[in-house]
Amino acid sequence: MSASRRAAAVDHYESTMATLLGKTETSSATQDSAGGAVAITKFQIRAADNQYVPYEGSNADAKKDFPKGFYPAVGSGLAYKGRNADGALEFWGITDRGPNGDSPSAPRPDTGAVVTTKMFPAPSFAPSIGVITLGKDGAVITSLNPLKNPDGSKVTGRPLPFGAVGNSAEVPLADTLKFDQTKGNFDANGLDSETLVHDAANKVFWTSDEYGPFIVKIDAASFQVVKRYAPGTTAGSLPEVLKHRRPNRGMEGLTMDAATGRLHGFLQSPIDPVDAAGKSIEVVDSADLDQDGKTTDKVKVRDFAQFARWIEFDPKTETSRLYAYPLSYPLAAKGEKWDRNRTGSAKLGDLVSLGNGRFIVIEQGADSTGAVRNFLMLVELPAAATDIAAIGIELERNSIDGVTASAVTWAQVVKLKKTVLLDLNAAGWKAEKAEGLAVVDGNTLALIND
Repeated sequence: MSASRRAAAVDHYESTMATLLGKTETSSATQDSAGGAVAITKFQIRAADNQYVPYEGSNADAKKDFPKGFYPAVGSGLAYKGRNADGALEFWGITDRGPNGDSPSAPRPDTGAVVTTKMFPAPSFAPSIGVITLGKDGAVITSLNPLKNPDGSKVTGRPLPFGAVGNSAEVPLADTLKFDQTKGNFDANGLDSETLVHDAANKVFWTSDEYGPFIVKIDAASFQVVKRYAPGTTAGSLPEVLKHRRPNRGMEGLTMDAATGRLHGFLQSPIDPVDAAGKSIEVVDSADLDQDGKTTDKVKVRDFAQFARWIEFDPKTETSRLYAYPLSYPLAAKGEKWDRNRTGSAKLGDLVSLGNGRFIVIEQGADSTGAVRNFLMLVELPAAATDIAAIGIELERNSIDGVTASAVTWAQVVKLKKTVLLDLNAAGWKAEKAEGLAVVDGNTLALIND
């Protein structure tokens, strides 16, 4: 077992034991960073028995292994709420699409073609927004509020139908590994929420989603979806190029610049455009990015495009800009690199706005040793940053081969600037992914995994 997997297993064990014992385990550490010494305190979040997600299957072993159901992981996104009357810190947290697991490939129910599947042991689960209280009793989930569709029905986390914008090429299966149309069908309104912004002034939440990718506006009082913004060509749509997101690598982060009221977010990884046969598009690797000693072979855009797309969305005008977030390895100056030197190994997590065009971003992924690395990056949006919203997949291709015709070449693009702020692994971070990020005050950040 690799060191990173061992550390993740230890972290999972500690979390599980803390939950089973009804306690919140804490630990502290310090680390020097680019901004000076950093003090770190870790908490395990506890949930009440009635907050667990009920198992909906009939497997006796599953019932034995999960007697209370599944832990309500409200760590996909995080927003600071404030202090309550007792002085305890409170945060808004959000779940993702809910309990699911990898399962064997199976035929599509419509065409019979064999495709990827996901097993949903609680298919009626509704992605939820909860309150996490951090006080004298440790970290505790104190409320959970399921999201609702505009018609009042519960949102689910099941995949969208094939052919729909946001379909993830997955068939939802019951834990019997069979497609059950009555209990676990595709959901045209399915949501895989991955972040959370609380706009208190306008009494709404915003979340981004991995399926669409979508940006979703939610009423803060009713937890009802107000509007879902999807990639398209009509007024109010997100830039169409975002529809090429890699399945399950959609929008992972979102934040609001308080001064402008604009939302900033990004795709988790490079886009994955496909050809008419549904195969990932390839480009000549003239720069030998895969480091195999060849400059005439081809590589996939999703593996070696040199950037992820960053979106700036104005809720007032419903217009967008796109920028380029470079995916060079954070510790490249030390000779380190992503797994197989693939930028597609990078996975951006959440982000928070610091104002004046500055952000803190979670950047993570497997390195060349196979270990998952997690970093906090200080990111700056230059005043002259190139808006690439009108440039299609040719820019990704150009970033690989340098010759694909593009309105602006990769070399000409004014990109976002990034600097390593904190190496989370060196600070004791053990979980595979860092999911949610929030600013508490001028000196404090909160970070969560799901």
